[in-house]
Amino acid sequence: RARLRDWVLPDPIAWPDTTQDEVAGKHHMGTTRMAADPARGVVDAECRVHGIGNLYIGGSSVFATSGHANPTYTIIQLTLRLGDRLGKVLKG
Repeated sequence: RARLRDWVLPDPIAWPDTTQDEVAGKHHMGTTRMAADPARGVVDAECRVHGIGNLYIGGSSVFATSGHANPTYTIIQLTLRLGDRLGKVLKG
């Protein structure tokens, strides 16, 4: 069975064991944050990129802040909401 580690890094290296000291997961969030003001964020409340009428971003990158809980359910809800919005936009 091929392993990605063997293919990407053919030379044997010691991979760090991140399971020993890990107390929480890491989630990339807030890189294209949502804000009403284009000076404070990348997308509006509909996840539409400010100044570009047909470009939307969905995912945790639009979070204005992050909390302590896993963001998966929030990402799913945000994506479902965006899907509903895009369905209405496409229907006219």
